[in-house]
This record gives sequence, structure tokens and C-alpha cells, in this order.
Amino acid sequence: MTLAADLLDQAAHLAAIERGRPKQASLRRAISSAYYSVFHLIVEDASRYLVAGSRLRPVVARSFEHQAVRAASEALGAVSRAPTGGHWFRAHVNDPISPDLVVICNTLVELQELRHKADYDTGTSFARIDANGAAGMARHAHLLWPQQRNTHNAHAFMLASAKLLRAR
Repeated sequence: MTLAADLLDQAAHLAAIERGRPKQASLRRAISSAYYSVFHLIVEDASRYLVAGSRLRPVVARSFEHQAVRAASEALGAVSRAPTGGHWFRAHVNDPISPDLVVICNTLVELQELRHKADYDTGTSFARIDANGAAGMARHAHLLWPQQRNTHNAHAFMLASAKLLRAR
């Protein structure tokens, strides 16, 4: 199993681990694990796409930054919403942009925002439904990704995530 798959399983486990009223720590870690499962899903394939040698993959994977992956996700979403606009990412993608790839990118952005709240906003309380929702969103992204990972647009997204394609 991959780290991404393990994190997805952990998110579901933490969301369900306690009967009755779950601990905030469990719910927060479930949300965080859901985000990290999608982040690592993308990074694992991007590293594999960029580097054939498996010994170098961990080094390449470590170079990915959360903000860069988010920026690439937002760029793909922006181009999908304005197909004729002058967005910098437009030159790197083909039409049509798969709605499933857009869902994956939107999921990453939404889960990252939830993770920030879960990890840093102690004034916010979470319910089991929040943790289950995050785990469900992540699971859906995991299910969609295998059909997208080898497409031109997914490759452009991965290159942008690695900061190899960017606005100049």
C-alpha cells in the first residue's frame, strides 16, 4: 500500500474510532489525514512521472510544496472556468479539461483549507460528519485519479505542482 492509501484509511479510521462523542483530536487528525492522502497521491505520481529511478523519487517528492500544489490546482480550476481567458496555464493544457481532474483539484484546495482549520484554529469545533465528509471527499479524489493520472492535463498539473510550469 502507498502512503496516500494508508493516510486515506487512517482518516476513515480516526473519524470512526470513538463511539458517542469523539475527541476533537481524533476528528482534527482525520481531516488532516484526508488532506495529506490527496496531497501524497498527487506527489507520488508526479515523482514517478518526473523521475524513472526509484532511489531519486523520495528526494523529488520532498521538493513538492503544499502552496505550489494548491496554486497548480487553482490554476487548472481557473482555466476550466474560463476556457478562452488569458490565464498563464492556458498554454499548457488541452481542451476539454476533464471535470474529474477539476474535482480532484478542487478537493485538494478544499481539504487544505479544512486541514488548516483543523490543525491551527482551536476555536473551531468539528463533528464526526466533518471528518467523515473530509474522508469521503478524499476517497472520491482517490477513485477519480487513476483515470486522470496519465492524461496530458494531469501531467501539466503535476509539472505546475513541481513549479516546473509557472506564470512568468
